[in-house]
Amino acid sequence: MILIAAGILIVGWLGAIQLASSAAYGDLAVRPSLPALLHDVAPKLLRPFLGGTAARAAAALHNGDLTTAGELIATLPDDAPSADLRGQLAEARGDRDAAVRNYVHASDVIRAQALIEAVAVADPARALADQQRLVAGLRDDPSAAEVTGEAWWRLGQLQAAAAYRESNPGRRAAYDRAAEASYERALTLAPNEETYLLAAGYQSLKLGALAAATRWYTHAVEVVPNSADAFGGLAWSAALRGDCAGARTYLARSRARRAASGATSRDPAADPLAGPALKRCTT
Repeated sequence: MILIAAGILIVGWLGAIQLASSAAYGDLAVRPSLPALLHDVAPKLLRPFLGGTAARAAAALHNGDLTTAGELIATLPDDAPSADLRGQLAEARGDRDAAVRNYVHASDVIRAQALIEAVAVADPARALADQQRLVAGLRDDPSAAEVTGEAWWRLGQLQAAAAYRESNPGRRAAYDRAAEASYERALTLAPNEETYLLAAGYQSLKLGALAAATRWYTHAVEVVPNSADAFGGLAWSAALRGDCAGARTYLARSRARRAASGATSRDPAADPLAGPALKRCTT
């Protein structure tokens, strides 16, 4: 009986440790739950007995104890999981540059991308530099094809936005060409992603590459046959080539699909780049 009782106590203790461990190291998303309750009632109850240095550092970060987290993280090796913790610590301290640098080293695209997007409006030049750093960090990671494709697409967006802000014609053209190349890199990783195809098509229009724009928009229609934006792109391409019959046909298809989906986005004829040519074809 004593052995049985001891066994029950040991099992109960180990179960408590497991629950407390889940609570202490971030498994708190499901509420209500026993791990979350343990964390709320006594977050430090069993922490001295749980996990290694990285786990304790993560717990300290979770609880906002940056001093303890910093002391623990300083002893960790220079590997990806440790870099991720260093990034979280830097972000908590307000050091965005160090946070992005460490997230890139850790291949933590989600956290790095969130930080870059947070500053893109207020400081687009720094966001562009950070995005370039992120793309460079992902370039040699064959297991990250999906997120790398998105990173290239977002880089293209930032480069295209930089072109709009640039007053020097030479630098503006360089940004536009860089954006086109970034979209094409994204498409090598995800050739059927409608968002990337539309971005590449419009960028080709900006550069006057009408054959390339037509190719991207045609592929977008093949991938998403009810895409109002893809048909709008084909209408732009046709109008800029002087094919007014084709422009009217594609514009009608775009508008029909836009009406069917209830979309509220801008009509293709209102586009500042290709809208004037489209209006000439339809009036």
